[in-house]
Amino acid sequence: MKVILTSHRVENLPFIKREFENASVIVLEEPRNDLFYDVLEGKLGIDEYVRKLDTQFPVYTKKLMEMLRDLEGREILQVEPYLEEVEKLRTFNSGDEKVREMERKVNMAYIDYAESFLKSDFDELVEKVIRFAEADAERFVMRDRMRADAIEPAENQVIEAGLMHRKLAEFLEAEIVSIPEIIAERIGAKYLESPGNVLTQAFINGEEYDFNLLAARNLVFVTLVEKKEMIPDFEGDFPHFIHEQKLVRFVNKLDYEKCKKVFTRFWSHK
Repeated sequence: MKVILTSHRVENLPFIKREFENASVIVLEEPRNDLFYDVLEGKLGIDEYVRKLDTQFPVYTKKLMEMLRDLEGREILQVEPYLEEVEKLRTFNSGDEKVREMERKVNMAYIDYAESFLKSDFDELVEKVIRFAEADAERFVMRDRMRADAIEPAENQVIEAGLMHRKLAEFLEAEIVSIPEIIAERIGAKYLESPGNVLTQAFINGEEYDFNLLAARNLVFVTLVEKKEMIPDFEGDFPHFIHEQKLVRFVNKLDYEKCKKVFTRFWSHK
């Protein structure tokens, strides 16, 4: 059993495909969706499916579905019980009360974080980032526990997961395959996680870091990182990876006061 740590990047798909092709059972990190199987069976067009999903990653989703449709003789499952409960709560106002409470806790932390932008107080904003990361870490653990409990072990099984879901592999006692680390090895670089990911993972694992510095660096990182989908121009082109790794290396050189200056300079023009 393998857990494939990845993200919604087109450049990751060739590596994901290699893992999927070698598997008998593929478990995707998404809530169950009847339209998904209509696409796999050719009853619904991929472009129409992408439009109905209204996803933030339309190019990635289209290419992923094209890849999955070409895979034959494999069982493909959608397993993400936490997000299914969230959808029930939003649509029917009923579902798992523990999930409801977790969503309330994380959303309140995010609202506090968002409102801090209006006050132009960098130190307060750093504090809110830390509080949100702590709440989000708790949610990640809950999601991974629920997903691990819902996945039925199978021979030659691969499980798709986001980069923050290492606990899932721990709960399942599964091998980890990290796509970013594979790309880093391919280009002869060392993979560095973003300061926000390091901060959240620290809370997940109970590790000690300079939380204020990580939060300050993360504010600069999320301000400067490219939000739109970046499409590779050729095989071996990794635009998101290169961009984000350069940015991580930049922010990791900044101390707290330099983070404050860069962040304030950028947002003072907004």
